[in-house]
Amino acid sequence: MPEALPERAPLSSGDISFFDSLTHVTADGSWLGSTQRDASCERLLAELDRCMPARACLVAIADVIENDTVLDVARRYPARFVPIGSLNPATFDSEREIANAVATLASAGFAGLKLHPRLNGYDPLHIKVIQALRTAGDQGLVVFLDTLFRQAGRATRNAPDLADALAVAAPQTTIILLHGGGSQVLAMSEVVAAHANLVLDLSFTIHRLAGSSVEDDLRFLMRTFDRRTIVGSDFPEYEPLATRDRVCQLCTGLDPVKAKNVLAANLERLLAPWLAAHREDSRA
Repeated sequence: MPEALPERAPLSSGDISFFDSLTHVTADGSWLGSTQRDASCERLLAELDRCMPARACLVAIADVIENDTVLDVARRYPARFVPIGSLNPATFDSEREIANAVATLASAGFAGLKLHPRLNGYDPLHIKVIQALRTAGDQGLVVFLDTLFRQAGRATRNAPDLADALAVAAPQTTIILLHGGGSQVLAMSEVVAAHANLVLDLSFTIHRLAGSSVEDDLRFLMRTFDRRTIVGSDFPEYEPLATRDRVCQLCTGLDPVKAKNVLAANLERLLAPWLAAHREDSRA
């Protein structure tokens, strides 16, 4: 990784106007094997500066972005990033090994665990996945679950049904449903409403489906489901400023508190224990 840039001013709870739920950086700045998008740390910092005061979850992806890369950047910029580690449950031989690996992530200082069934090619309902979910809850890690489950060569149930089953299988684990199931985002919100351990995330979907029939669903969620919803840019897929502005557009005419909930307050509350435990680091 390149030499650290000067750290931005520390932020305290309540200062954040945008808390991006999903960002990525890579060691060489490439993204998913291509240089078409710039996934460098320097670019992400510059993009966050455009919508200050801002903080972001910096998320690893097993077999794509190393945990060490994420932890290194987060430690160099503690006022900006909350590190989220990742593993592929399918690569472990036993549930005990999975439990040990998740515990290691927690002890290393990660705030959450990213699971990506589609990119890593595993069944979202496999017992190894459920073991990872349960152990994450035991270790105080929030699970960031990619819900664009469809895979070539593997039939999967609808995203809301999968989320429903996983919420029941790991009721003590807080699970962020990244991308909100895509086009099934409204049905996914109904599942979230039924389970206290679920959180609806609109990253990627809020941009990808703009102008489609889902647009009305997104406006409805901003109006009626703002306290259970968070949002991220999925950087480098999209930019934090564009994501913040998109939420504000969807909240036009609504109580400003609703936009604040989605943009920052909900994620601040969700990660409050980790943020409190690492407050001294962020002031360093």
